[in-house]
Amino acid sequence: MLTIVLCDDMDLHLKQAEKQVSEILDRQDLPYELHLFHDAETLLTQIEFREIKPDIAVLDIEMDGEDGISLAKKLNAIDGKCSVIFLTGYLKYAPDAYSADHIWFVFKNRAEEHLEPALLKALEVYKNNQTANPGIVVRDNRNSKVIPIEDILYITKVGRKAQVKCTDGEYYDTRSPSALIPSEMSEYFLRCHQSYWVNFKMIRELDKEELVLKNGIRIPISRSCRETVRKRFFERYHYHGKENE
Repeated sequence: MLTIVLCDDMDLHLKQAEKQVSEILDRQDLPYELHLFHDAETLLTQIEFREIKPDIAVLDIEMDGEDGISLAKKLNAIDGKCSVIFLTGYLKYAPDAYSADHIWFVFKNRAEEHLEPALLKALEVYKNNQTANPGIVVRDNRNSKVIPIEDILYITKVGRKAQVKCTDGEYYDTRSPSALIPSEMSEYFLRCHQSYWVNFKMIRELDKEELVLKNGIRIPISRSCRETVRKRFFERYHYHGKENE
């Protein structure tokens, strides 16, 4: 089912957007559900805990707390399948909006005219299942940060926390690594040890007992994971020859 989120801190504007979006979608032969939010934090929290997975996000830009452009960037990183439509009353934000991936910039006072083509374009993206660079949400001490997968070297356990080791530093999450990685993103990681999940894109070399990353870091491969690691590694890189023993 198509999932759409609307986010606007003004209740009157949020209800108006709900009415307009519903009227447009009711004319389409497609089941859908709408979720309304007054702030970015609540929306991101529900995504983080997998209560919702939006396909389309209609966002106001000027809001209390986190603004719509920053929210859009996080949605871009979390799930490239989510199409973003900005619905705003201010022309001044138009140049800044292009720092985030979005498919349409709609003025509220012209929503009757422009919101429908924006939604139809988003529906086309949804039906074609187009994707962009995904990411994961790391949360610690009530702060959330979206980490693009392309920046992650590996994820490991440090005490009771997960450590996300990145090209630009490290981050921690109170959840375990297995809980931190959504099931739909498991294909991006190779578990080579009870405590290590390595980003496939960062692997330079497979040794018998280690994975060598592009920056030279060596990650151990446990005996119990060795067979699975080799199989997934060679499947990933379409190796059809005979492995050296």
